[in-house]
This record gives sequence, C-alpha cells and structure tokens, in this order.
Amino acid sequence: MFNAKHYIPILKWKRAEQGALGALTGEQKKHITPLIQFVMPKPKHNEQLKDIVLKFEKQLSQIPEKIIKVWGNTPIFIDASLLFTIALKGKTLDIVLRGGHELGGVFIPVIHLNDEEEIQRSVWSAVKETQSGLCVRLIRPDFSNTTKRDQDMASILSSSSLSKKDIDLLVDIKVTEDLGEYAEYFNLSQNMSDLSEWRTFIFASGSFPKDLSACKLDEENLIPRIDWKGWQEQVSSKKIQRKPTFADYTIQHPIYTETSQFFHPTTSIKYTLENEWLIMKGKKKEFGMYLANAALLVTDKRFSGENFSEGDQYIAEKAKHCETYMKNSAIGGTGNTATWISAGINHHLAIVANQISTLT
Repeated sequence: MFNAKHYIPILKWKRAEQGALGALTGEQKKHITPLIQFVMPKPKHNEQLKDIVLKFEKQLSQIPEKIIKVWGNTPIFIDASLLFTIALKGKTLDIVLRGGHELGGVFIPVIHLNDEEEIQRSVWSAVKETQSGLCVRLIRPDFSNTTKRDQDMASILSSSSLSKKDIDLLVDIKVTEDLGEYAEYFNLSQNMSDLSEWRTFIFASGSFPKDLSACKLDEENLIPRIDWKGWQEQVSSKKIQRKPTFADYTIQHPIYTETSQFFHPTTSIKYTLENEWLIMKGKKKEFGMYLANAALLVTDKRFSGENFSEGDQYIAEKAKHCETYMKNSAIGGTGNTATWISAGINHHLAIVANQISTLT
C-alpha cells in the first residue's frame, strides 16, 4: 500500500484533530495515512456510563461521512480500542467500516492480539465485505512471549481468511524516552520472521511529554523529538530486514487518559521543528498569551512561514492580531485550546510529511 517514504500520524478522533487533518493540502495528504482512535465523549455532570455510551452510539451513523469529509476516499486506519465496552468497540467497527465502504472510503480496521472474539468477529465480517484488509497492532508485551505472539498472529490469519499481503503490521511501543529504548524494540521488531511479506510494516512511538510542567514561562523550551531521531538512526543501518514506515503521536502524549478532559491546559504553543519541539509556555485560561507568543514566533528564523501550512497561517494571523488585542482585549479573537491544538498538529503533520517525502 505504501513504503517507508510515508507517514502514519496516530490521532484521536476529536474536533481539533479533525480540523488539523481537514486543513492539509492534497499534496500533503499523498504522503500521509492517519490512524484515528475513537474516544468517549466528555461526560456531563453526574452522567452515568450507560448515558455516555448511548450518546456515542447516537453519533455512530454520522462518523463515516465525517471521516470522508475530513480525509476523502484514500486509506485511513480505524481503531476503537479506547472505547469503554467490548460491545461498543465491536458495534463501532462494524458500523463505521461498512458505512465508510458504502461511501467509497477505504477504512482499514486496527486490531490487537488480545482483542476479544466479539470484536474480532465484527472485524472479520466487515473486512470480508469491504475488502479493505486489516492492520494488526503489536505493543510491547507482545514481544515478551514471541511464541504466543506468533500463535496469535497465525490465528488472526486463519480466522480472517486473509494473507499477510492483505495485512498492515504496526509495531507501537507508545512512550519512548531514550534512544536506547527505541533501538531495543526496533531491533526486536526486525527479528520477526517473514517481515517482508506483510502489506506494510510500520513502527510507532511517541516522545511528547505528558504535560508541560518541566517547561518554563518566558524561556525557550526545546524538547527533543526522540521518536523521529530514533527512527532516522535505525533506518540508516544496512543490517535491518525491512525499513518501517514512521509513525508518531504528533504533539500529544501517546497514553490517553479520560481524566485529561477535565483539566484546563496552559495556553502554550507547541511548535514542531526539524529535530525538536519548541514550547512557548503560557498560563491557564490566559488566552492573550497565545497571541503574544505567536507574535514572537513569527519573528523567529525557525518559523516555517505562513504559507507552509494551514497551521502556520493561523499562527501568523493571530500574531498580526496581537497588537489590536493588547489595546482592547474585549474584542477577543485569541483562539481557544482546540484551535491552537489543531494549528499545532496541522503544522506537525506538514513538517513530518515534508521530512519523510524528501528523504534520500
């Protein structure tokens, strides 16, 4: 389906991420195949689990059309593993996969080796109809017992009636904090048998921090993109069995927790550079700091320019608005948490797609 000169961003299916994907140009999309993860809606006060599930189920039939609107008819990976119940995961995959197929989309389901039979049955049935193939997502524990892993993978091949050439193999080690750790799992994945036979081979990790508590106000904060550096170092080796496609979690921490929905984030700009993230930290609920930091960023030689991406254009526009806002804050126009996350993710997607596509 694609080779190593491609990019797989792993994103939650939320408003900011949808905006970031939808704002990509056609040329940028050529180098990207997103993996979207559905998450539960934010609960209202005293809302029970059954009510949250019902709220999500009511939206299900609309999701395929929204995905097509944001992404188009090119392939996209669909993951329901972050949803609350087994029944909801299976129902979501069934409705979304079939609905996407009816609309002409190519929705590829993502499963884990430990997924329950109910989920797998939903996927096998849908895949048989859509002919989309399948993505198998391996995580760290799958490398602690290679015999069981290989047996489980053989079972998936048998139960799904698919061959390896119909399956995308995704190794996802989640959080990576140092290059040695990255290399360890990269090498373990290279030791897998028949690695060249899978439709695609993807290696994913994320090194963006859980929060910005270590960053300081009014100072330049640079966080190394260990995931990107680790991938570059490993794929340059001549000893590898197969060069994997790069995947990351953009400017978000790889581990998603529902409780994060209840915290007010700082008004910080997260800007991806070639090998680092530039963090311009703000304070909670002080949205004017977005504009002040944007005005500083656009004068920095590392700013990609307003024509580089939709996200960069957003930053440039807010920078121009800064002076007017400082004279009269009542006029607003600062943007909010969602729009700034969207801008940051869109810029990240554009810069990584460019980095990947220009590799020699």
